[in-house]
Amino acid sequence: MRGYSRGRFRLALTLLAALILGALPAGVASPAFAAAAGSISGTVTVPAGVNVTSVDIYAQGKSFSETVRPDAAGQFTIQGLDADEYRLYFRSSGFSHLVIPSYYGGFKFEDASPIALAQGEVIAGIKHMMTPGGRIKGKVALPTGTNPGNVVVHAEVHGDHEADNDWSHLSDRDGNFELGPLAPGEYVVFFRQTFGSEPFVETHYPGVPSGDQATRIKVVDGLTTTGINQVLKQSALISGTLFSPTRFDGTVLARPINDLAKAAGRTDVKAGAYIIGGLEAGSYKLEFQSHDATYASMWHGGVAHPSAAPSLTLTGTQHIQGLTDTAVRGATIRGFADGDVNYPSVDVVNLDGTVANYVNTVRLLEPNEYAVSGLFPGTYKVQFNRYDHDSYRTAQEGQYYNALPEGAGLGSAAAITVAPGQTVSNINQARRIGGTLAGKLLGANGAPLKDAAVRVYTKNGVLVTRRATTAADGTFNVTGLTTGLYFVSAEPAGESGPIYSGNVLTEVNARSVSTFSGQNTDIGTLSYATASQGTRGFDDVPLGAQFEDEMQWLADKQISTGWESSGARLYKPLTPVNRDAMAAFMYRLSGKPDFTAPTGSPFKDLPVGAQFYKEITWLADKGISTGWEEADQAKTYRPLQPVNRDAMAAFMYRLAGEPEFTPPTESPFIDVPVEAEFYKEITWLAAQGISTGWGESGNTKSFKPLLPVSRDAMAAFMFRYNTKFGSI
Repeated sequence: MRGYSRGRFRLALTLLAALILGALPAGVASPAFAAAAGSISGTVTVPAGVNVTSVDIYAQGKSFSETVRPDAAGQFTIQGLDADEYRLYFRSSGFSHLVIPSYYGGFKFEDASPIALAQGEVIAGIKHMMTPGGRIKGKVALPTGTNPGNVVVHAEVHGDHEADNDWSHLSDRDGNFELGPLAPGEYVVFFRQTFGSEPFVETHYPGVPSGDQATRIKVVDGLTTTGINQVLKQSALISGTLFSPTRFDGTVLARPINDLAKAAGRTDVKAGAYIIGGLEAGSYKLEFQSHDATYASMWHGGVAHPSAAPSLTLTGTQHIQGLTDTAVRGATIRGFADGDVNYPSVDVVNLDGTVANYVNTVRLLEPNEYAVSGLFPGTYKVQFNRYDHDSYRTAQEGQYYNALPEGAGLGSAAAITVAPGQTVSNINQARRIGGTLAGKLLGANGAPLKDAAVRVYTKNGVLVTRRATTAADGTFNVTGLTTGLYFVSAEPAGESGPIYSGNVLTEVNARSVSTFSGQNTDIGTLSYATASQGTRGFDDVPLGAQFEDEMQWLADKQISTGWESSGARLYKPLTPVNRDAMAAFMYRLSGKPDFTAPTGSPFKDLPVGAQFYKEITWLADKGISTGWEEADQAKTYRPLQPVNRDAMAAFMYRLAGEPEFTPPTESPFIDVPVEAEFYKEITWLAAQGISTGWGESGNTKSFKPLLPVSRDAMAAFMFRYNTKFGSI
């Protein structure tokens, strides 16, 4: 039995097109024939014993292909061709083992000589010689119990999937094989199983585990390389039974416990029984992959995850027998979802965010209806429009069921529990148009860059990456974004490298940008002509954020440098400032004056050596904060209590040395009466322009004294204080 190479199926679509054209009734021209007048003609010669009239000749163009056969003299003419660039492919009908398929100019598509044909042009004189190719012959010695008909010998050019290759079953029970015809070159020979149930270890000639280690066998056109003999090694086996009320259609795989992504052996489950051959000594876990959604895929032991499956350890040529499992009925989650029907817009995921193992991928039943079937019983979450693919474009925002934007995170999504055989319906997407990031990309010469790929992403992958391509004027629009913070990058051909949001050339210095669901945000121009290496900011402080400059100033002055987390630099601008951190900020704002912290803590809730112990005791020593006196007359500082805005005003007033100030007789703030605690300090803060509060209706203002001070507002307070009083 002969086998056919992958390379020989390259023309599947071309063949189909030719068949369709050939099926047209006589006298009816194809649309291409109606408009085309070009042709390519020539002569093909074949080895002795090959009928030249059985050769199919394909003219492969970029948008159209045609096929003909030559006459008895080998002459051919391919007519009705549009203006295009063509490659000619010659193949003997029936995949004759006497001649090797080839292109005009070479054996591979990449090596073919292109023929440029103008509209109506006639090109003649093409001469092509088909050759018999080379062959590889040898003999295989089989372990006891091996069925020779289940042994396959495969020759391929290692690492080149487009190169010619061939395979064959053993030609007799003595183990003889012949491979070919093959194009000239160097080949790796691989001995494998058809059904995976035989007691031998799959190997590469001369008995090595991988193609990287295999001996390259030289093939010469017209010659046969002989003596490629291989003794196959006896393997260990695992066999058992999978019980099910109805037929289980699927495969069982033995996966090494140190590499569960690898299948060391596999075979089909037949009538509930299986035997896996080809296994070397080692420890394995068995996975049952169902092909029919009636049953779920699972692991040995009837579990959904390999971590819960028992290991099986094989020694030498051991045969582990008598394993039993019971198939588990698959469950289904279904509903309605908007999205691109050409790509899966729905994913069922495990609670940790990994894609669940199910039999049927998303399929449309009615318009916008989906069903995910063959799920192992358990608890899942469903996400919509979070498919990350270069060509996937959708305006729909990524979200989790139930109507939860992806920015809220998987942990907040509603969980869905399914029982064996159960169908849970109405798990629907809430239609929501995402946000758009618009911008423009210019090259080093200032000209627009066309057809450049633009990527919008997050460093931690919490939000799905979205993509777009620039138009002729360099503009781009990336859609389907949730409310959140993203980075933008582009790496057009011909430029010095990637460019990032913030108009910088280094990713670590890229600036994040804010997006809002349903809104368009223009980030301006990314230009290689004006881009710089930039300076590092905070990944969670987007371009144009309130107090952006003040937070950067705070970092530059080393008053607060934020946090490093998984390669990101965070400021956490909306996080309230606690009293211990406020002490540290003020100590640094004052220039880190010399101070020796006391050996005994003045506060019972502040042990010596606590974080910011020195800064807090300095604050107390200066009388900026003396803490609270408790019922037992002990003093406390309450270091983890957030600082409110009224207390912040008092701290800053004292830090300034409690300057002379007469508070106004009428409060400038509707929520701060003249008798309020810290009234003097709050109105002093306002008089210095350090905080002017919020504008309210009726031309009034509020201060919100009991609102905790956030880290971004704290940066603004300190920047303005320093501008006024020059502490550092």
